[in-house]
Amino acid sequence: MGLNVVMIATYPLEPGRVVGGIESVTSTLVPALAARPEIETLTVLRFHTGDAPTPTRREGPKVEIRYLRGQSRLSVLTRSLLDVRRARRVIAELRPDVVHAQEIGVPGEIATRVSDRVVVTVHGLIHVETKLRAAASFKERLRYHLIAAMVGRVLRRARAVVSISDYDARALAGSVRGEHLSIPNPTAPEFFALAPSARTAKRLLFAGVLSPRKNPEGLLDAFAIAAAQVPDARLIIVGPQPDPDYARAIIERAAALRGRVEFVGMVDNERLRAELALARAVVLFSHEETAPTILAQAMAAGKPVLSSRVGGVAEMVADGENGYLVEPGEVRALAARMVELLENQQLALDFGQRGHEIARERFDPDAVARRTVETYLRVAAR
Repeated sequence: MGLNVVMIATYPLEPGRVVGGIESVTSTLVPALAARPEIETLTVLRFHTGDAPTPTRREGPKVEIRYLRGQSRLSVLTRSLLDVRRARRVIAELRPDVVHAQEIGVPGEIATRVSDRVVVTVHGLIHVETKLRAAASFKERLRYHLIAAMVGRVLRRARAVVSISDYDARALAGSVRGEHLSIPNPTAPEFFALAPSARTAKRLLFAGVLSPRKNPEGLLDAFAIAAAQVPDARLIIVGPQPDPDYARAIIERAAALRGRVEFVGMVDNERLRAELALARAVVLFSHEETAPTILAQAMAAGKPVLSSRVGGVAEMVADGENGYLVEPGEVRALAARMVELLENQQLALDFGQRGHEIARERFDPDAVARRTVETYLRVAAR
């Protein structure tokens, strides 16, 4: 008999409609896990807010996706009470060998309250991100303390915690009571299929949530300097805009660049791949990151990366080999590197090829699935 696994994760609501980095990771990992002979069944629990078109869906003989109506309010304050009740019913029915939570936040809270054989993958330091906003108001400070307490419980209870970068492994060192190991996130084969890159127009791509943490203000300031030297340069900004007022302010800020910046909004994976194929390079200028999915996708696609040196980014981008790193907030340094890649097509192609090679070594789905199953086997045996 093989392993019976339940995964609690953000997962696509519809086939092929991938939204965000975690959905991209889980929709890549699940079929890779199902291809392993050690896996007998894999059931994904996807909590949602009423936008799932079906209660269940099968993805091959081993995989079932169950869409459960999630708790819409006070989940952190109540320790996800309603979601835990729903998950317990499923766990009692399926009796899994291992429960795998994707995120150390609410999914980890649910998993560690319904099973004592839990693997949790870190997809971001949610307590660190919340702390960055904690000075804004009493409400944010309270939220930070509640989230920090939740993360602490998850890290203490999980039998194995999977870090996706050395950065988050160091940040969590001392808080994990079980096994603590590092396994990078996988990147979908369709991104690898984009390499090698063709020659491109002078077009930069940002893909991510339009939020202060991503520092789109600094990105626009750097691009304005670069565009003054490269008049035919373009910047494409892709991703969700959860705060309409903030998004409006960023779009107004870009208006001075007179059509050189295009805001695309939320896209599916097919459109994202199309934008990657057209891009000369991918750029991030964040204040904080763990291991951004878009950078792994860019590398797989044979595109160079420009980024601030934050979090685990330096583990992905070798400065001067597959892209450039600049210090956070160094707008002129980022602008100079933009100009360098925009004006040197061959350099961009060379960097992209090296990035593709690195991605093959680190982000291959089969290799990630093998190491994940090895972790399952150890947790199930305890």
